[in-house]
Amino acid sequence: MLREKPFFENNNNSLYSRPIVQNCNISECYNCKEISVWVHDHIVYPNTKIDIPANNDLPEHIKQLFEEAREIVSCSPKGAAALLRLCVQYLCKELGESGKNIDKDIAALVAKGLNPLIQKALDVVRVIGNESVHPGEINLNDNKEIAVKLFGLVNIICEQMISQPKQINELYSDLPKAKLEGIEKRDAKSKPDE
Repeated sequence: MLREKPFFENNNNSLYSRPIVQNCNISECYNCKEISVWVHDHIVYPNTKIDIPANNDLPEHIKQLFEEAREIVSCSPKGAAALLRLCVQYLCKELGESGKNIDKDIAALVAKGLNPLIQKALDVVRVIGNESVHPGEINLNDNKEIAVKLFGLVNIICEQMISQPKQINELYSDLPKAKLEGIEKRDAKSKPDE
């Protein structure tokens, strides 16, 4: 019981009786009537996800990685961190970088004027994701909360780099045509002669 694992307890009353499984329980949800299997005080079925949904503007292939990370973070924080690092690598590619070297991609985004806070968020996910698959100083087995916080950072990066520009561009394109032309003329006048 103290090791939080299921175990058999033999029923010595009969030679032919089956052992009894201990430290394992089954429950039925009052709402949906689905069954859950518990070992000690942890649900092992159905697989539970952390309650941090992906940003709706994440591209579908990145959202799938995010969802996979949500499914495994409880049992494998290292695996989840590595998947989230891959999300960031693909996000860099979505933002016009090569997607081959995440460190160089982040540097290129910084050179293009990336918000320093977003650069820090990208680097946090990159470094922790790397540390999770290579021997390093960050032990996610001892601190699963770090892995969980990475989900929020990926969503913040998407919000700043994809969602907000998308919302601004949608509103901007809805301005009357005459106003857009006036803005273009104003901007053309303010550009220095080449």
